[in-house]
Amino acid sequence: MRHSSPNASSEKTFSGIPASPGIAIGPPIFIGRNLLNVEERTLSPEEVPMEIHKFLKAVQKTKEELLMIHNKVQNNIGVEKAKVFEAQLLILEDKIVLDETIRRVKEERKNADWLYFYIMRRLYDLMISGRDGYFRERGIDILDVKRRVIRNFQGKNAAAAPLEQTGIIVSHQMTPSQIVSFNRRVLLGLTSDIGGKTSHVAILARSFEKPAVVGLKKFSEEVKDKDLVIVDGNAGQVILNPAEKTLQEYRRRQEEYRRFLQNLIPLKDQPPTTLDGHEIELSANIEFPEEVASVLSHGARGVGLYRTEYLYLKKVAFPSEEEQFSEYKSVAEKLFPHPVIFRTFDLGGDRLRTDGVRTRENNPFLGWRSIRISLDMPEIFKMQLRAILRASTRGNVRLMFPMVTSIGEIQQVKALLEEAKEELRKERQPFDNKISVGIMIEVPAAAIMAGEFAKEVDFLSIGTNDLIQYTLAVDRGNEKIAALYTGFHPAVLRLIKRTIEDGHRQNVWVGMCGEMASNPLAVPILLGLGLDELSVTLPFLSEIKRTIRSLRFDEVQKLAKKALSFNSAETIQKYVERFLDKHLHRP
Repeated sequence: MRHSSPNASSEKTFSGIPASPGIAIGPPIFIGRNLLNVEERTLSPEEVPMEIHKFLKAVQKTKEELLMIHNKVQNNIGVEKAKVFEAQLLILEDKIVLDETIRRVKEERKNADWLYFYIMRRLYDLMISGRDGYFRERGIDILDVKRRVIRNFQGKNAAAAPLEQTGIIVSHQMTPSQIVSFNRRVLLGLTSDIGGKTSHVAILARSFEKPAVVGLKKFSEEVKDKDLVIVDGNAGQVILNPAEKTLQEYRRRQEEYRRFLQNLIPLKDQPPTTLDGHEIELSANIEFPEEVASVLSHGARGVGLYRTEYLYLKKVAFPSEEEQFSEYKSVAEKLFPHPVIFRTFDLGGDRLRTDGVRTRENNPFLGWRSIRISLDMPEIFKMQLRAILRASTRGNVRLMFPMVTSIGEIQQVKALLEEAKEELRKERQPFDNKISVGIMIEVPAAAIMAGEFAKEVDFLSIGTNDLIQYTLAVDRGNEKIAALYTGFHPAVLRLIKRTIEDGHRQNVWVGMCGEMASNPLAVPILLGLGLDELSVTLPFLSEIKRTIRSLRFDEVQKLAKKALSFNSAETIQKYVERFLDKHLHRP
C-alpha cells in the first residue's frame, strides 16, 4: 500500500515534546483505539453471587495473562523490562480495590465491571493529578490493569498488536503491555498524545533508539489508516500527510541525520577533550540496569546520575535492602572501573503510599519530597544507604542526595550514613569506607549556599531541571508557559557560575546531570564556566562529545564571560548560536 500526500493543502504540522532524536517516515500503526464500553446495571439478589464469581474469575485470568507477558518479556527483552509487569500484578491484587469492588456489588447490587471501572478510575485520577512525571506513568499501569480485567469480565479479547507491521506508532496513551509487544526491528518511530520525557513511550524510544514525539494532545484523532506520518524527534514535530516538497526535504534530513550518526561512531573511544587539550568527564544518566550496556557502547565514562526511584515505582512500595543491593551491585560490577553515582530516592510525597494511604498535596514541588521524605523515614532511608554501601566494595560507587536546601539536612544524612556504616562494620559486611558523598544543586538556596555546602561533601552535581523552574517560577510541565523555561536565562547561568566557582574554592568537583547538559547548544557556555563533568542522556552523548572536541577551551571561557554580561536569554542564545556557527566545525 502506498502512503502519500497529493497536495500541500492536506499537510498538517503538530508540535509536541521531543522524546527521542531522529527522523522517521512511514504509515501509522494505531494503538488503543478500541474503547471500553461499560454500562451501569442493577442486579437482582440472585445475580450477586454469580457476579462476584465472574469478577474474581476475570481477575484470575488477568493474572495469568500478566504472568505470561512477564515471562515472555523477561526471556526476550530482559529482566528489568519485565519488572513493570510485577508492578501491574501488585496493582491487580490490591486487596483494598478488590474488597471494595466485592463489597459494593453486595451492598449496591451493581454490576462488577461498572464498579471496578470507577474505583480504578478514581485511583488513576489521583495518580495523574500531580506534576510528578514518574507517578503519572504509574497511572498508566493502573489503566492497563483496569482494561484487562474489564475485557476479561466482558469476555472480550484485547485487540492483537501488529507485532510485525512496519510503521510509526500513533497512540493517545500507550500501556506497557502494548509497548513490549512490538518488534523493534520493524518499528520506525513513536508518537503519543500525552506524556513527557519520562513516559513509557519516551523511555522505550530511547532504549530502542527510535525517533519519538510525545505530548501531541489530539494528534491521534487526526490520523487515518492511509495517511503518511513524519516524526521529527529532533525538533519535536510531527507532520501528517506531507506535501511532496516537504516529504523530499525530510528524506534529505533523514539521510543527513543517518550520516551524522555514522560519523559519530569513531568518537566512541575518543576522549572528551577540547582542541587545546582541556578534558571534561562525560557520563550518562540512566535509571535501569539494562541501560549499562548502552552506556559502555556509547563510550561514556560511567554514570553521573543513576535514578533509584524506579525500584519503588515499579511496585509502588519500598524495596527491601537485598533487592536494592542486588541491583546496585550488578550495575557497579558491570561499569567497573568506571564510576556510578547513585542518587537516593527522589520521590514526591503526594504520590507516596504510607500505611496504604496516599497523601494529596496542593503543591508537591514545594512540599514533602526527596530528601525531606528520606529524613522523615530514617529506617527506610538507612536501608537504602546500607544497600548502596554494600554495593561499593569495588570502589567505583558514589552516593548523591537530592533536593538539599540546608546545612542541617546534609549533616543529618551524613549522620545516618555513619550509622549505616557502623552497623555494617558490626555485621562484618564489606564496603568502601571512603565512598564519595555529594549533593544535587537544584534550588536557588543550594546554589547560593554552594560554598558552605561544599565544605560538607566531596562533590556537587547541578540538577538544572528543577533549578531552572525554581529560579524562574516556571512549571516545566505547563505548556502555556513552556517558552519561559530556559537554561539560558542570565539568572540561571549566574547561579551555575556561582556554584562552580564556590565548589572549586573548596577543591570540590562540580558536575551537571540535568537536561541542560544534553543540549549541544549549551555545551560551550557550560564548558567555559568550568564544569568538571557533564552527565547526559544516552542518545545525545556522542553529539555532546563531538561538540566538546570541536571547541577550544580558551575561546569558550571568553564566550561564557561575554554571555553572562547580557541581560536576556534570547540575546545569550543567539550569541552562542553565532559562536557555534563560526567555531564548531574546526578541523
